Amino acid sequence: GDSGAATAGDYGAATAGNRGAATAGNRGAATAGNRGAATAGNRGAATAGNYGAATAGDSGAATAGNRGAATAGNYGAATARGKASTGSNGLSVARGNNVRVKGGIGAILVIAEEREDTYDIVDWKAVVVDGEVVKADTWYRLENGELVEVD
Repeated sequence: GDSGAATAGDYGAATAGNRGAATAGNRGAATAGNRGAATAGNRGAATAGNYGAATAGDSGAATAGNRGAATAGNYGAATARGKASTGSNGLSVARGNNVRVKGGIGAILVIAEEREDTYDIVDWKAVVVDGEVVKADTWYRLENGELVEVD
């Protein structure tokens, strides 16, 4: 329940309520509520609510809600309405206001800024991290339709 913690082994599933923490092993699934943290191992899936953090290992999937942070390893996918980051050959997708993305070499970064009142997309961009034009392991935001490095 709320403020709880759940842990599951490989291939298991763990769910925790608001402000909870859920951890699952490889190929497992972890879900945590708002302001919670969800962690899954390689090939696992982690989902966290608003302001939460979701982390998945290599080839995993991580999803976070508003102002949340999603991180996935190599070949993984991270989606968030806050910050999204992946390792090499991953997919980082962020949509919202003042959102950020980053990835390793070969990762695809997709970023979309939206209106605060209607959530309509104002601007968006998709790029591949090549290490030259778009640097690896560097946070980017969207400004006037172009990626801008974030300190």
